[in-house]
Amino acid sequence: MLPSNPFEIRLDRNDPRPLYRQIKDALAAAIESGELPPSTRLPATRALAQKLGVDRVTVVTAYNELAAEGLIQSHVGRGSFVLDPASLTGRHETPPAPPSLRAPDEWTAHNFNREMMRLARRPDIITFGPGMPATDLLPADDYRFALNAVLRRDGPEVLQYGPIEGHPPLQAAIAEELAGFGVHIRPEQALITSGAEQALSLAMRTVLRTGDAVLVEQPTYLHVLDLLAGSGIEAHPAPCDEQGARADALPELIERHRPRLLYLTPTYQNPTGVCMPLARRREILQLAAAHHLLILEDDVYRHLWLDAPPPPPLRALDPADNVIYVNGYSKCLLPGARIGYLLAPQRLHAELEAAHQTLDLTATELSQRALALLFEQSRFRQHLERVRAAYRERRRAMLEALTDYMPPGASWTRPAGGLFLWLRLPPGGPSATTLYVHALDLGVAFAPGHLFYLPERVKADDAAHSLRLNFTLYPPPIIRDGIRRLARAWERAGGELPSS
Repeated sequence: MLPSNPFEIRLDRNDPRPLYRQIKDALAAAIESGELPPSTRLPATRALAQKLGVDRVTVVTAYNELAAEGLIQSHVGRGSFVLDPASLTGRHETPPAPPSLRAPDEWTAHNFNREMMRLARRPDIITFGPGMPATDLLPADDYRFALNAVLRRDGPEVLQYGPIEGHPPLQAAIAEELAGFGVHIRPEQALITSGAEQALSLAMRTVLRTGDAVLVEQPTYLHVLDLLAGSGIEAHPAPCDEQGARADALPELIERHRPRLLYLTPTYQNPTGVCMPLARRREILQLAAAHHLLILEDDVYRHLWLDAPPPPPLRALDPADNVIYVNGYSKCLLPGARIGYLLAPQRLHAELEAAHQTLDLTATELSQRALALLFEQSRFRQHLERVRAAYRERRRAMLEALTDYMPPGASWTRPAGGLFLWLRLPPGGPSATTLYVHALDLGVAFAPGHLFYLPERVKADDAAHSLRLNFTLYPPPIIRDGIRRLARAWERAGGELPSS
């Protein structure tokens, strides 16, 4: 236990440093000077907060930062203890506790997704974090109709294993839809998978080998970072701007790293929501052809345009046949059905088809037949029209709320479609992870930006002060309330808000 009043923490409300930073700095100085020796138990966060006259979350934030710097270690039910700096290197202790909602610096993409799904089910939290469509707009009645109709029409056959390559009528419907995007294929070329994530995994496992290099957008999709982690594949960041991946940066990266593959989401990119213009799409395709570089195009947000249809997919513009194309229906129609598909370049089709058959990644036969029926009866098109109208209103509500509540110096993307926008906090203020702790206490959650960067870039300022917001999940009044709470959390974290 700490001796009675072993040192004093003096808070200065006129100090430009946030209160949590003053507490953290005072404790760090006491630890480094030996005033708080190793194994000393720190006061409970609630007790110290009461003593200092601050919110408990302020002390929690200070302790989290001390833990991140290796100065203390916290144990649930036991408290927080000072570590011996000399023992930090080479320590072999029990594995760390599972990531906490209040320690987002420790999250992996997998753990973040799991926690966001849990938060999405809590009525007391407004969560802008998950990468999923709005639950209240899912076509439950249409899907129920399709399932029942298929069962009546086809009987128990639909409960059996289906063709590995996919249900032929669904492949035909996909081929017809792709023709409208400018992509012309034979139906059998569409390899049906259990969701677009499975299609991405199939492509990467088949095309890449240990030691290969791959370029990924920076920031980029969480699942791709998970796929690459520990794979033996060398991942390198391709910088992005307000129009997506920068074509002007690619030649030097290609020359330096000799990549086998470039991963892109050119249409309503995850996490930023930006859409690559036609001219840049053509420029990147020309570079890829000149350097024999494969492109893995993730096009899962294409259906969710809000203002006007986006430019054609890279696949439609590619005379060199260098694009592996991935799409699916989880973001726009049926997340639980998990139906995606993959199109391979002609020279790789047989290899990818063989890998697909070996891994058995096809969605269930019943779900595929139900989706084919939704296409046939135009219910998918009608659903998209309803969703786009609702998402336009929800996007407008979030953009207006950000304008009304966010601090000076903040900026954000204005997506023309998809699910997300990208918010950049003022670089001189609290980081996104610090903001997250305060936001949770006020009942709002988001996706901290550092999760979308390759690990070696996590400490970069653009990663630390950015966050992703899903603008589709709630009706406008709740969106506005959530952004208001987020602004209040920013203020509690030590940031400045515009005077009202």
